[in-house]
Amino acid sequence: MFSYCFEQNKNSQFIHIFNDYQVNNKILFSSLIIIMLITWSIFYVIIPNNTSTTTNNNNGIDPFKTNNSLERKIHIVILFDGDRGLQYLNSLLKSIFYYQNGRFRCDSKACCLSKFCDRFMKDCQTVMNNVSTTYTTVFHFLITTISLNSQLLNLMNTFKLRNMEYHFYSCGNRLADIWWIQSRHPSGAKPFLKLMITEILPSTINKVIVLDIDILLNTDIIELWNHFDYFNETQSIGIGLEQNPYFQEVMTRLESNWKGYGYNNGVLLLHLSKLRSTNWNHLWLSITRRAIEHQGYLITGEQDILNLILFRFQYILYEIPCEWNIQLSEGSDVQRCPVSWLTYAELKKRNYTTIVKQPKLIHINHLTKPDDIIANYTPTEYIDQSDVILKQWELYDKFVSVYRQYTQLNESCFQ
Repeated sequence: MFSYCFEQNKNSQFIHIFNDYQVNNKILFSSLIIIMLITWSIFYVIIPNNTSTTTNNNNGIDPFKTNNSLERKIHIVILFDGDRGLQYLNSLLKSIFYYQNGRFRCDSKACCLSKFCDRFMKDCQTVMNNVSTTYTTVFHFLITTISLNSQLLNLMNTFKLRNMEYHFYSCGNRLADIWWIQSRHPSGAKPFLKLMITEILPSTINKVIVLDIDILLNTDIIELWNHFDYFNETQSIGIGLEQNPYFQEVMTRLESNWKGYGYNNGVLLLHLSKLRSTNWNHLWLSITRRAIEHQGYLITGEQDILNLILFRFQYILYEIPCEWNIQLSEGSDVQRCPVSWLTYAELKKRNYTTIVKQPKLIHINHLTKPDDIIANYTPTEYIDQSDVILKQWELYDKFVSVYRQYTQLNESCFQ
């Protein structure tokens, strides 16, 4: 019997077998072993589409036990909706791993394409000897269709990493609960699963980073996780400013007293234990129903609802610095968060008139994604950086270029 959209420890089945039966001789013991192997095969091969939890850990540590040598864990939740997002997820993961301490194989010439090794030239061996020793990265994938399990499993199995775990949650039954939400978001009501994380994930998980799939990191994600340390007693949701002026028009239709830019849901810090201590599910559901009754539909889906909540209950809001969600949607105003995006070599030159903030996370929430662009499209090599601050189209070109570099980087370049 499977519990949908809820993490389940498969190994617990075998513990019950040993509790129920006494092994009195070698023959019986051998028989039990055979039964266990058959059961294991059926579980993974014949029934791969049910809710599952899969873990990759090359140190042989059982993720369901508490005696992990690395007690500090950061939890990252990603909504995975369709095989079209597989390559974007691949590049997102590579960008996360690239900036984590000691993950990148800078000692391998095959990994040094596109200047990936530039930032490690002086201390590559030192970096290689300190492989993410401070924390374990735990991924939680919310899967909208159970048939996607095998594709995602194949992708994650290509990464042979230490201090990394991943878990799958098949959430088809949760989607059945929100079918009534009329959303004009390209993904429909599926992103509302983000608001249900308090129920989907085990109650032992207290804090999570939630990321959209069309994102690249430009620094170590532990820096984002550390923002939880700045939450006060009432703050439970961390989020960055919306950078597209159109969203203000969206929100004034739902809230007559609306003021401000609003916030973008592509990157979230959720303090789950605080949210669980409130009537969170009732809150977002009731506000969603009222918004649907008022307008008939939602334009940006769950982002509309979360903004209504944060507008009315501002004491739960923690504003993430804008460079943690540089948005590249059509019409985005770069002046809301002016940044450059310089390579390691460019930053070392420091011969620019101004050095402004570097983007820490770039979110290509544009309807036209890199893989939608014709294959022979070449991003602009020369970008006018006389004043360093990049225009929207320059940031978009830069994203396409970096994204394609990650697609060419083999998974074996990470450890």
